[in-house]
Amino acid sequence: MLLLLLFARLLAAWSLPTNAPPTQVREFDLVVTWAKHAPDGFSRNMFLINEQSPGPTIEVEQNDWVIVRVKNKSCYNTTIHFHGIEMLGTPWSDGVPGLSQRAIPPGGHFVYQFSASQYGSYWYHSHFHGQIEDGLYGPVIIHPLPESQKPFHLISSDPVAIAAMVRAERNVKPVAIADLNHFTSEEKWNMALASGIEDSCYDSILFNGKGRVQCLAAAEVAANLSDEQKAYLALGNATSMTDKSCLPPKVLAALGDPSQSNLSAIPAGAFTGCKETKGSIEVLRTQYSELDTQNWLSLTIIGSLNFITAMVSIDEHDMWIYSMDGAYIEPQKAQALVLTNGDRYGIMVNIKKVGKFNIRCNAVSAPQVLTGHAILEVQGYGKSNESESQPYISITGVPLSKNVTVFNQDIAAPFPPEPISKTADALYKLNMRLDGASYLWALNSTRLMPATLDSDKTPILFKKPEVVHDNTTISTRNGTWIDLVLFASTIPMPPHPIHKHNNKIFQIGGGDGDFPWASVEEAINEKPELFNLINPPRRDSFASRPAINSTTWIVVRYQVVNPGAWLLHCHISNHLLGGMSVIIQDGVDKWPKVPEKYLDWKF
Repeated sequence: MLLLLLFARLLAAWSLPTNAPPTQVREFDLVVTWAKHAPDGFSRNMFLINEQSPGPTIEVEQNDWVIVRVKNKSCYNTTIHFHGIEMLGTPWSDGVPGLSQRAIPPGGHFVYQFSASQYGSYWYHSHFHGQIEDGLYGPVIIHPLPESQKPFHLISSDPVAIAAMVRAERNVKPVAIADLNHFTSEEKWNMALASGIEDSCYDSILFNGKGRVQCLAAAEVAANLSDEQKAYLALGNATSMTDKSCLPPKVLAALGDPSQSNLSAIPAGAFTGCKETKGSIEVLRTQYSELDTQNWLSLTIIGSLNFITAMVSIDEHDMWIYSMDGAYIEPQKAQALVLTNGDRYGIMVNIKKVGKFNIRCNAVSAPQVLTGHAILEVQGYGKSNESESQPYISITGVPLSKNVTVFNQDIAAPFPPEPISKTADALYKLNMRLDGASYLWALNSTRLMPATLDSDKTPILFKKPEVVHDNTTISTRNGTWIDLVLFASTIPMPPHPIHKHNNKIFQIGGGDGDFPWASVEEAINEKPELFNLINPPRRDSFASRPAINSTTWIVVRYQVVNPGAWLLHCHISNHLLGGMSVIIQDGVDKWPKVPEKYLDWKF
């Protein structure tokens, strides 16, 4: 204990750099271990952070200086990435091994420090191999400055209601939703290497680390299959999903190069053998009184998902979505929202009755019919629901009524409006494609394997940058505006959840077919209806367009304001491990000087 105290004081002595902002310093200690854990009632080895998964919430005020000390007491290398945090002026704390730091070895430690320059909801997670799948993640909440302009007057003009929403936001409850596989990430990756297909079949959905395995009846699954799922089954000459409600392995093999598959290498239990468990169910409690007409609850939904895309809803309650990826938007009233890997949504719920209501999360992605739920328990005085709460969505996430509105992120305008350049200085077209077996993907024609970065003893950020423009590296100049065209060239191709490290992007357009233009300006002249340069969505995690019957494309725009080495990648673990990423060297003309303490950190 004495050694730990001395270690902490030593770190604190040099933690705050001389150019740190004159604000409150918030310090956190995270201890990573590897132990048996049973979040859904099935015991398996997992990462725990301070003996829990998800890890503890990092909660700070905007502009705080944040210091996170990580001690790795597990048996594996690891890192921590703060998803969505722009790391303004501190790119060495972004947590990507081989890019911005060396991996933290077993028994090692690392100090992340950064300014909480943005308000909103974020999350932290490992960026080493597939360790998110093993439970190494946790929420981050950054409370906005008191003078921040809020959009709640667009929900209600009643001053009492607005004040209630401000209080609710201050007491926001994080809801981290994850899909859990009973195999470890290492076992899953080894299975992919041996079998030539990815394990897209999961066992349960967790809310804040709690859930249970639910085995759905075959007849119910068959009755709810989407046209896309039926088409995939036909492609693989299959007639039904497995008893875990998954596409059979032979279907996944047919999506890639069948000559590279060896289905006999798939271990028992990966796609078949569903066994229900009695894991705990997360219960979110709030108060209601008929005497108070303004009972509001704020939740931040965090997509700490590994593979699935899901539909989220709260039985019998409307949701006002007021923030997206940490930033305010013009609120939308909806009963359901689509959640992909890395997304964060702030929602306001007007509580109007006492009772227990299911918070549902059902997969909408083709490989599996997977359901999970938590419970919203409204306590207090008033009429209570006597029976099971009524759902808005089916087991496959389809709205059960034409009166159910799904949040439309394509029209989620920033609030207040964010300035965007009408032109860009450079455009890069990224050719997304399947590159062999069904788990091998390239973000731009050529795969960038994380193992290549991991094995580099000197992180790219630590080197003098070379101006490189190839299939795996983009180099930019500081202050310029960049357009990235993500072109889906493989048919069929599902939507990929893409995450850009560093600052947010504007999602300015998208369409079907080719993108033959040399610039967005040229494209707008021909197809103005496909673009939005007035109030486009602004975020750090976004989904590419699916390519079902034709190729598709999406265009995002951002300004280079924070020089450093950053990653653009698919957030599905197996796809990232399979090569679906690109390095972005932003601001090579203003490359940051890495502090000596990070350059010389001894592991």
